[in-house]
Amino acid sequence: MHDFETVADELYALPPGGFTAARDAAAAEARRAGDRELAGRLKALRRPTLAAFAVNLLVRRHREEVGPLLELGRALREAQEQLAGPTLRDLSAQRHRLVAALTGQARLAAADAGERLGEAHLREVEQTLRAALADERAAEAVAAGRLTGALDESAPLPPAPTDRPARGRSAGGGRSAGGGPTTRREEAPATSRQSGTPAAAPDEAARREALARVAETRAALAAAEQAQLAADRAATLLEEQVEQLAAEATAAAGLAERAREALAQAEQRLSRARRAEQAGLGEHRTALRHASEAARTTERARQELDRARTRLERLSPERPS
Repeated sequence: MHDFETVADELYALPPGGFTAARDAAAAEARRAGDRELAGRLKALRRPTLAAFAVNLLVRRHREEVGPLLELGRALREAQEQLAGPTLRDLSAQRHRLVAALTGQARLAAADAGERLGEAHLREVEQTLRAALADERAAEAVAAGRLTGALDESAPLPPAPTDRPARGRSAGGGRSAGGGPTTRREEAPATSRQSGTPAAAPDEAARREALARVAETRAALAAAEQAQLAADRAATLLEEQVEQLAAEATAAAGLAERAREALAQAEQRLSRARRAEQAGLGEHRTALRHASEAARTTERARQELDRARTRLERLSPERPS
């Protein structure tokens, strides 16, 4: 039996439709192995929504693109605290582009896993990414890859499924035993906030902007590649369907040809039968005419016979009494 972290990661990589059955099976296996505590922790894991699954999948498959998003969030929060107007405007523009690119990539990743995201799901994905930009704990929750529902930058973070501490494993932030964020804060790479100096030097801001642009480009490239793969799969499927339709059309043409041949043969047989019928009717009429003539001849012969008998009786001498 694997440890909790490994099993939880495997479970939250599954589409929502298969999560509950896999979680219950893992908990049952833990109970059979005698680890009732692990079984209870696994059983407490919540099934992710479709939007949460898409974000979890995005983090797993495209961590290199998600990392700059989390770093951009730290820079935004620092700029907001420092009231750095120009820097904040630049970072906000980067945020809009990166969130849009990652939302599209999450949609394609979910589609590749067999799940279709509707408009409502895409809005939840986008608001979750914005929440990760706005709040450090939300960023840690996103980076953990075990979200169970969408996050909202204007609402408090939902409680984690369990309160067991993580074992120090993180990706862009701490990870709780049930998938929630820890409360450990990373040291911001900024200068002293009390001095009122900017949170990041110009070269650091440029580096962050470059990282964000690289992440946008990677996200756009990955989205284009996935779209190309989807188009190739669709083209292959259509080609197979066209080939199947062509084969069916050929078979149907063969059937139609055989049907036409059978119809022609049937029409020939029908024509012969009609000719035979007409010939039979003619012979029948001839036979009837002959029979009628024979009947008249017979009747005349009978009448002649009767007249002959009558004459014979008259000519015959009378016998003595």
